[in-house]
Amino acid sequence: METRINDRDIRHLHAFSDERKQAVMRRIMSRKPDKTEQLNGRNDFEKTLLKLRREGYGLIDLQRHEASFSSVWYRRGVSVLGRRREHVTMLVWEADEPGPQTTVLIWRV
Repeated sequence: METRINDRDIRHLHAFSDERKQAVMRRIMSRKPDKTEQLNGRNDFEKTLLKLRREGYGLIDLQRHEASFSSVWYRRGVSVLGRRREHVTMLVWEADEPGPQTTVLIWRV
């Protein structure tokens, strides 16, 4: 079972156009997330990552920081009314004491 960001994720990141990524990032940064979850379990990042892959999300952004990193995952979908809808999830993983912490932010745009 693969739980870390892998070569397939990195290939999707490089294949996703910069213009499209900038447009998605502008949209999500200009509004509040539809849902925010705070997870404190040791394996919560890995579990969330597996769920995103299973649901068809692809990596579009990855930022490393000193004691944390963030990743942005994207997929296209269709709403109940048949309209095009984009789903964006940001995972922020932090190396805190007593254990790691994962924040999940979800937007439907």
